[in-house]
Amino acid sequence: PLCIGILLFTREREKTTTVYVEPIVKPGGKLAVLTLSTGKQVELSERVASMNEQGAKISNSTNNELVYKPVEDVTSTEDVYNTITVPRGGEYKLVLADGTTVWLNSDSYIRFPVTFSGDKRQVELRGEAYFEVAKNMEKPFIVRINDYDICVTGTQFNVRDYSNESVVTTLVEGSIQLERGKQIQKLVPGQQALLVNGRWIIKEVDVTDFIGWREGAFNFKEVCLENIINELARWYDFDVYYQNAEVKNYHFTAWFRRNASIEEVIEVLEKTKKIQMRLDGKILIVQKKSI
Repeated sequence: PLCIGILLFTREREKTTTVYVEPIVKPGGKLAVLTLSTGKQVELSERVASMNEQGAKISNSTNNELVYKPVEDVTSTEDVYNTITVPRGGEYKLVLADGTTVWLNSDSYIRFPVTFSGDKRQVELRGEAYFEVAKNMEKPFIVRINDYDICVTGTQFNVRDYSNESVVTTLVEGSIQLERGKQIQKLVPGQQALLVNGRWIIKEVDVTDFIGWREGAFNFKEVCLENIINELARWYDFDVYYQNAEVKNYHFTAWFRRNASIEEVIEVLEKTKKIQMRLDGKILIVQKKSI
């Protein structure tokens, strides 16, 4: 009897309770803030109730994206503007009143009229977005960014305008015209324009390398580590500390899904045997691989 009692007691002690701990650093998701013309702000992380603005009805689609549709009872000819701000760790998709679809990447901002009443369709962008512009030959679509305007009538392209980076426009389909003061530059599909020191550099690219984020993937081909980490930091919302500055210029080729855990991403990059990484809270510490 004594032996049996000891055995039962031991088994009871071996039982453990598994507790799920929410990771501090995790992949981003659908997250944005809509600012209406009244100044009211609406969180867009979940489905929202339908709303009305001057000249448009705003609603969620079945895919949980924001859709603007014009209404007939417009009492003002002045454009009414909304903005959508996507924080680090977020992304969002919306359909403008003309049918143009916009995918917004992390740390981005777009300002747009709820309807397009004039002779052009103009929006303002900071950050990164992919545009699928509804065709309208009579009313050009203009994306205004810090350094130039992108003018189209109907096409698909990606534009990237983050601080401390060159402005990059990548044309996927159709044609676009870049306008900066009196400078005009046209692109054809498969071309990319970089604005460097006030001048455009045009090159042929594989567009899939630059629009993978829209399809839920990271795709880096011979990209320096600093640029890769900056991209990851926007999506996973972490800060970075380099113990060895030289590793910033190491180049890597890597691919992974945007829903991968940060641990999986670190594992992929460490397979090169060039670097070591570890997380300290929300800080990613990067250093040269010790021999």
